[in-house]
Order: sequence, then structure tokens, then C-alpha cells
Amino acid sequence: MKEKVSIIVPFYNTEKYIGICLKSLVEQIYSNIEVLCVNDGSTDNSKTIVKEFQKKDKRIHLLNFDRSGAGISRNHGLKQATGKYVMFCDSDDFYKPEMISGMVNLISADEEVDIAVCNCTLQDTNGTQRRDQNYLQNDKNGIFELTQPTKRTVNIVLWNKIFKTDILTRFGIKFINANFHEDENFVFKYISISRKLNSTDKAFYTYLYRDGSLSEETSKAKVHVTEYLKCVEDFSIFLEKNSLWDRNNQYFAEAIIYGSYLAHHKHLSKKSKQILSAGIHSLSQKIDIRKINNKKIREDIFRIQKSYIAYRQFASLAGIKQTKERIPIVFACDDNYVKYLSVTLQSIIDNASQNKSYCIIVLDCGIKQCFISIIEKQISKYKNFSLHFISIETFLQENKQSFKEKDYFTASIYGRLLIPEICSTFDKVIYIDTDMIFRRDISELMLLDLKDDYIAAVIDSKVEIERRGDPWWSNYFKKKLSLETSNFYVNSGLLVFNLKKWRSLSIHEQCIDLLAESTGFILPDQDVINMICKNRIHYLDQSWNCMQHTMDILNDKTTIRALSESLFLENLITEYNMAYDSSNSVLHYTSNKKPWNNPVMAKAEKWWIYCKKTEFYEQILFQNTSRQIQNHLIDFKLNNGQFERQAMEIADYTKVMKNYCLLGLSVLKIKTTAENRKYYFLGIRFAKIVKNVHRKKYYIFGLRLFTLKIWKS
Repeated sequence: MKEKVSIIVPFYNTEKYIGICLKSLVEQIYSNIEVLCVNDGSTDNSKTIVKEFQKKDKRIHLLNFDRSGAGISRNHGLKQATGKYVMFCDSDDFYKPEMISGMVNLISADEEVDIAVCNCTLQDTNGTQRRDQNYLQNDKNGIFELTQPTKRTVNIVLWNKIFKTDILTRFGIKFINANFHEDENFVFKYISISRKLNSTDKAFYTYLYRDGSLSEETSKAKVHVTEYLKCVEDFSIFLEKNSLWDRNNQYFAEAIIYGSYLAHHKHLSKKSKQILSAGIHSLSQKIDIRKINNKKIREDIFRIQKSYIAYRQFASLAGIKQTKERIPIVFACDDNYVKYLSVTLQSIIDNASQNKSYCIIVLDCGIKQCFISIIEKQISKYKNFSLHFISIETFLQENKQSFKEKDYFTASIYGRLLIPEICSTFDKVIYIDTDMIFRRDISELMLLDLKDDYIAAVIDSKVEIERRGDPWWSNYFKKKLSLETSNFYVNSGLLVFNLKKWRSLSIHEQCIDLLAESTGFILPDQDVINMICKNRIHYLDQSWNCMQHTMDILNDKTTIRALSESLFLENLITEYNMAYDSSNSVLHYTSNKKPWNNPVMAKAEKWWIYCKKTEFYEQILFQNTSRQIQNHLIDFKLNNGQFERQAMEIADYTKVMKNYCLLGLSVLKIKTTAENRKYYFLGIRFAKIVKNVHRKKYYIFGLRLFTLKIWKS
């Protein structure tokens, strides 16, 4: 008991409990202590109770202050502390008799141990169980080096720990002026400079959970947004001041990730979420993700750093201004289409002018970091191209009730509605879908003078044929969309935005509101853009968005009849046919027919030319081949609960061969006889099925995986 231990006990109106607390302290086995009781402006008999204990035990000291909160009260106690070690005790909790002696033994066991932690016993006065019970307790034993992964496993409560006074003094560690998260900030800073932790699962501390306690009020308030931001921001300043970033980059990152989690808490108001999201995003920029070894943490921080900010501030675009030479091009994309985004980008690159600067902005609707890295590598090869990823997952989540997914449409289609806010420094931008290829310089679109028009776009020739040839479609456009035949319907795959108009008239908000209010749209985002922008659309010629789905219906009887009855359609399709046959038209693989799924479809070879230049080429090729294999591997069907063999000319042992080629290369070959089926990929046999009347044997690369036995009644 050579070393003195200072125990700091802040209290405010805890007359029911503080007597038990002080009794547990004066009865400690370890006697060389001082108890600093800090009165935080109590109005009940708490102060009187402390004075009574003070008369009986000179180790108890009373410090009286006006109401300022637990953090500031603890700072008053730290100023008066004279012990080698500092501990804290809440005035409504109490120590087991061996608490202090046990904690001193732990922290003095090794000279590199800078902090010790014990377990606790939880007592609930109201019969409920705390949700964070597991977090409050400690089940670890032994001395641990405080590596970055280990640091975050240490909980942030004060009362189950012992600290070294000289570390607190040397680094100026004290509590921030806050009612909440001040203990978190204190522990963050202390852990960040500590070398080793000594831990025990012995329950030295009794934690009382009651109505009206500070922790209970925290739980009811859910999250005090500004104070958590203050906590983390002050921690970042501490790391910078003491040159501790390299040792705590990941530790700080995990605090940021937790803040991001809080920002999405369902009980927060929209404004609170906005404040927290903006603050967390700003603080995340201090983290170097290259120095984080944990893949999950690295990906989470990567996403936060590029995230959508509810405060409408987009740091990566803030310094980029509109010029005649700068061409802003926006995509909205998720993991489903990121490979095809690469192909569209390559087509733009190959046809770009060297005299222009192309600013590529990708609205990230959920893209893995590994894919983003590939796109970044692709763009980095070209000096006149810059790339900016901005996550809009928060935006999509906030509006998930309005943004419905259907058929082959994902939530990413709604990303274009955020463009006016994200591109706040631009007056005009080009939006493009990821299933297009450009065979001309896209910068030509920036020469358009939109005047008072809201957008420039291409008339969807297929839709115009359908609305004039099918009464159901005609009724849908008139009744549901309020569009007359003079309001030509445009395809939203390529749009030139007049952002001045969109921002001044809040057109994007009108679109979002309309999506929220109405249901039953066939093409949701495209329908509302047509509705809101009608009479304010600059119509581009068909060569800027030559849609594949129009060619698919040109020989349909309904189409032929519609064309014969409408001069407008006749001229439109004439323009379309010229664009379709042109060598510099922009091709749009609309509908569910995509060249990566069907390499032999019309104009698919144009897409594959650019695909072969990307790093995703092999992945897309393998994906297509795998899909073909899946479509042909199963050769039996379920009928009345029994497996029946497919019909085949067994008598003359007919051999059936299927050969699937891609760009003239035999990719998948299937040889079938009465008794077996063999599968070849690029000439190599990889699978075989051998069958007779009662069983089938399945082989992969010559290894039999299993046998399927078949019984027939």
C-alpha cells in the first residue's frame, strides 16, 4: 500500500445511494486512498451525507461547485488528485472490498501496463435488463498489448478502470465540457497512448442501473449528436497534437464507423441525422485507409469518406468549377452494373478530345472497394480525365419508400435525381446510363444552349410507337402521366441537365415528392422526369441515344400500322434507322437484352470491342459462360414427384453436339449421347454426367462428386 490512489466521485442529488457508495470506499482493504467527492450543485441531502462521512474519515474530501455536469466535476477532482493512480466511482454504485487492491496489483504487475480493467456486477432497480450488458462487462484475463484491433475492444466506461496520474498530466488528458460522451473521449485519449492493458474477469465493481441515472437519461435521449461529434473531433485534435495518428489510425476509424452507425439510428430526427452525417464524413477525411489492415474497417471507412452528405456538401467536387473545356459526366451505379460502367467509360475515353477535360462523377449506390479501385486505375491512365466517387446510399435509404425496385431496375436509377445538389458548382452536366457505348465525342453535348429548357434528351421511339398503336398505353400516358401526344416521351438514359433551372425551381425535389405520392408508374424515374419536364425539353436527334428495343419491334404488325397512320412516327423511325446504321451513333442496349448476356444479339460486337479493353473483360466473359453452363447442366425434370429421363434416340445411339461461340471462339461445347453428357470449356473437359436406367454419376474434372439413384414405381 505504498502508492496512494485517488478516487473521484462526482455526485448530484443521489442521497439514496451515496452513503452506500462511500461506505464501500472507506471499507476497502487497500487503505492508502483519498476520496474526492465533487458536489455538482446538489439540491438534496447528498452534501450533508458526505460531510458526515468526512467527519469520520479524513481521507474523504468534499469539493463544492455549481451545476456543470459529470465531466467538468471530474476535472475538478483531477486537479486536486495527489495519488499515483486515479480511479472513478459513480455515486450510485459501489466497490467490492478488494477493488482497489486488486486494481493496483493489476496495473503494477508490469511496468508497461498503463491501464487495468476489471469486471462488474449489474444490479437493476427497475427489473429491466440493459441492452449493453455484455459491453459493460469484461471477461478477459491477462496482459494484452494494446494494438489497434485490441484498443476498440476496451469499453469506454470509467468506473472499471485504473489510470496512471503521470500519463494524465503529461498528455493533458481531461474531460471535455459535455454532458454525454465525455467519458468516451477521456478513454479514447488515454487508450491511444497506452502500451499494455491488464485485465481480469473478477467483478470488483457493482453497477446500479436505475431510473433517472445519467446513463438511463442517455439511453432515453438515444444519441446526443453534437456531443458525440465533439468527442471524436477533440480526439482527432489530441492525436494530431501528440503525433499519434500512425498508432491510432484504425482506432479512430472505428470511432468514425460507430458515429456513422448512430447517424442511421431510426430514432434520430432527420436534422440530427444530417448534422451527424456531415460531421462524421468531414472527420473521416483524416483517416489514411492505406494504413488500415482490417478489410471490413477499410471498406467501411472508404464508403464513409465518399458518402452522400445530408448537409448538401460534397468535398470532392467543391473546388471544381464549370469551364468551357471541362465536361462533367455523371453515372449512377451499384455492384450489379459496375463492370459495364467500365465499358461505357472506355468508349467515352476512346472518342474523347485531347483538348477537353472530362470530369467523371460516379454516384455510388453500393460498389465494392475492389471494383472502385479497378475503375480508378482505368481512368488514371488518361491525363484529361478525373474521377470522383460519391456514395449516395444514405440518400437512397432515406427515400426507400419512394424509390421502388422492379424487374431489372435497381435503386440506382433514382441517383440522377440528386445531381442538382451534388454538382452544385456546375450549370450543366451530362447524365449517362451504364448500358451505353459512345462512338463520338460526348463533349459535343455541352455546346447545347438549353435556354429555359430543363433537360435535353432523345425521344424514346419505341414508347412513342406503343402509345400511338396501343389503346392501353395511350390511356396510361394521358390519364396517369398527364402527357398529350405533343409531349414527346424521352428516354432518361442520356440527359443533359440545365442545373440552374433544376436548382432554382427545385425540380429534383418535385420528382422525389411525386414518386412518394404516386404509385403504379411503369418506368418510375423516367415517367416522373417526363411529367415534371414536359414542355421544357430540348429534343436531341436519335443518334445520341439509339435504343436497341426500337429495332426489336419495327417488324411488328402494330408498329407497321402505327407508322402508316402517323407522319410524325414515320419521320422519327426514318431518323432512327439512319442513326442505327451510322458508325458514330451512341448505342443504348435498353430493356433486358444486354450484350454481356447475349453476345450474338444485334450490335453486340460493337460493345465487346470496348469491353475487351477493360480489366473486367475476363470476368464478364466467365460470367457469360457460367450462365450458359447453368442453363444446360440440368437434364432431368420433376414430374409427379419422380425423376424422368429426357427423351432421346437410344436405339441408334444418336450423338447431339452443341457449340457456343463468342467472337468466333468456341467457348462452351456440350456432347450428348444416350449414356453420357460431356461439357468442354475452351476445349477442356470439365464436367461429365454418366447415366443408366437407375442412376446418374456426376463428375467434375474427372472426380466423381456424387451419384443420384432413381427409382420408378
